[in-house]
Amino acid sequence: MKKLVLLSVLLGISLFAEKADVIDAKIKKSYGGSYIADVKIRHHDIDYHDYVSEWEILDQNRTPITIRLEFGPKTGKEIFESELIGFKIPKGVTKLIFRAKCSKDGFGGKEFILELPKVDDNSSN
Repeated sequence: MKKLVLLSVLLGISLFAEKADVIDAKIKKSYGGSYIADVKIRHHDIDYHDYVSEWEILDQNRTPITIRLEFGPKTGKEIFESELIGFKIPKGVTKLIFRAKCSKDGFGGKEFILELPKVDDNSSN
């Protein structure tokens, strides 16, 4: 009986463990060759021990491009939007990978991949 109770408790705890998922991301050009990123993240922020603490953008080789820190939980929201202004995309980057980090569970949720349009370096415009 004790084993059954322990198994039930462990199963219940694992049901509440939740990684942060990036469910949408968009970028747009800004001034001076920089960009603005808008992301939507799904996570049930509970308190200061379990919330989305940051999200980041990686290139196709999983090399970090930039990071956006989040300060405190967005309690009462399952999905929230966040913005990052003024980052640069290095030459040769073909896709951006967006991922979010939970303060309790770390990285590991759904990532969002944004394919970038090919740039013709020989264009005469």
